[in-house]
Amino acid sequence: MKISRLRLGFCIALAVISAGLADPLVEFGSNAGWFGAGNFTDRSSIDVVPAILAGIVLLTLYFVRKARAVVAERSGSALGAVLPTIFALQMLALYVMETSEQLLVWHHPLGPTIWLGGPAPVSVAIHATICTIVAVLLARSKRQIARTTLRVIAIVTAIAAYAAPAGTPIARRVRRIRFKNILPVSGAFGERAPPVAAH
Repeated sequence: MKISRLRLGFCIALAVISAGLADPLVEFGSNAGWFGAGNFTDRSSIDVVPAILAGIVLLTLYFVRKARAVVAERSGSALGAVLPTIFALQMLALYVMETSEQLLVWHHPLGPTIWLGGPAPVSVAIHATICTIVAVLLARSKRQIARTTLRVIAIVTAIAAYAAPAGTPIARRVRRIRFKNILPVSGAFGERAPPVAAH
């Protein structure tokens, strides 16, 4: 299946975030004995926070670079078409996360299935569930996040222009920024207040 460059960045970000969220859930269940006796984990979770932060950074960079294209998209999110790709990337991210963690903590891989964090069917099911939840939530709010990103970029640009010395290119650019377009409101706030009585 062909994935456009516009969607690929979004898929990668969602995959990393989903892997970072699902991994500790699976490992917690394994370490608590919910899945029966067995050595399913490496007893370490130092990869979780860096993975989630990396996913957030990737998602932020995606919206900074692609916000205009996301807003301009005419087609729907077509989540069903890209969900298998997100899940495949998520499992790849999980493998990289866990293998790197094992090399860092134990200096060698611990086994062919330890990266799953639990029995394969259980781990895959939990990861698939988290993948679907995260993808649905972010797909529904994708355009709103993109619009907000554009507003933030415009505001930051305006602030930088006002702070720059007069006559510089960035200072001249601020004249083209209209805050009514950056922060539109849905309607009027109310009737005009009566004039203040003169004293």
